[in-house]
Amino acid sequence: MNKKVQLIGKIIGFILMYFLFFFLSVYATVSLLVKGDEINAPDLIGKSLKEAYAIAAPKGIIIKKVIGDFGPAYVPNTVVNQFPAPNSSVKERSVLKIFVASEVGQTVVPELTAKSRKGCDVLLKNSKLKIGRVAFISSRNVPLDNVIGQSVPTGSRVAVGSAIDLLVSKGAASLSFIMPDLIGKPANRVLVFFETRGLKISKIEEIDYFGLKPGIILKQFPSPGFEISAKNLIGIQVSK
Repeated sequence: MNKKVQLIGKIIGFILMYFLFFFLSVYATVSLLVKGDEINAPDLIGKSLKEAYAIAAPKGIIIKKVIGDFGPAYVPNTVVNQFPAPNSSVKERSVLKIFVASEVGQTVVPELTAKSRKGCDVLLKNSKLKIGRVAFISSRNVPLDNVIGQSVPTGSRVAVGSAIDLLVSKGAASLSFIMPDLIGKPANRVLVFFETRGLKISKIEEIDYFGLKPGIILKQFPSPGFEISAKNLIGIQVSK
């Protein structure tokens, strides 16, 4: 009976020693985990990935990066957000999770103004973009078919495959006039009048006409009241 009691006592003693060792181990582990000075989490938002590592390393912070497509507003390989937040109280050797903008799926918008539409098409294809809507406007300063403006500024980052709208020059507006009555007027004065308005008399026919001094207009084409522009052929018949 005494031997049985002694055996049970030894078993109980071993069990108590095991639990005591277990609790001491747990306590030591927790102590090691929480040991260390508290510091403020560095502000890495807006920093490049390289800069983030350089800032975190001296502080004993372990970085865990999460790369994702956060939209065209963020430069690739730039920290978009972090957890814990900047200036939060953390332990040394803590893990700081940073969210980094991916390089995949973004491209830079090229300079398109003053380029021809054909040239813009090539530039956009090289940048993995395309021409969107095209609007036309008259311009005396920008040559015909050249781009005056673009919907997305040069240097902006946008998603691959985006469409860029263009405003294109259709050249100077063609001015129109109402053909005046030229009959009986001196041809030399009429020629000056037309040239100052960008019009040109392309055909001048001289004929003999008794009683009139030379250079007086006898006939005209188009007739008075007809709408004309620089594209029209204008002819006059004058006395010889």
